Amino acid sequence: MDKIPVSFLHPRTSATFQALLHPECTAEVALQHLQSASTGPFLEPAPANRPYVLVVTSSDQELTPNTTMAAAGVQSGERLEIRQRAQGAGR
Repeated sequence: MDKIPVSFLHPRTSATFQALLHPECTAEVALQHLQSASTGPFLEPAPANRPYVLVVTSSDQELTPNTTMAAAGVQSGERLEIRQRAQGAGR
């Protein structure tokens, strides 16, 4: 299978990261790579209570950790926004 060229959009800056993803790559694996030394890292590790999520910008579809790029319908040139969940209010 051909790899899919995508752009990841940083959650707090205007930075983007270009990548070639295998269609069976999951959102979780993509986010792990963006936090690894091999990418710079592009993202700093997220606190346990504020995980990152990927959103396909063309459809505003939020990907669950196990969703593959193929299952999400990610196309060549797609922009994937990285969002960070807000911390819940304490009781």
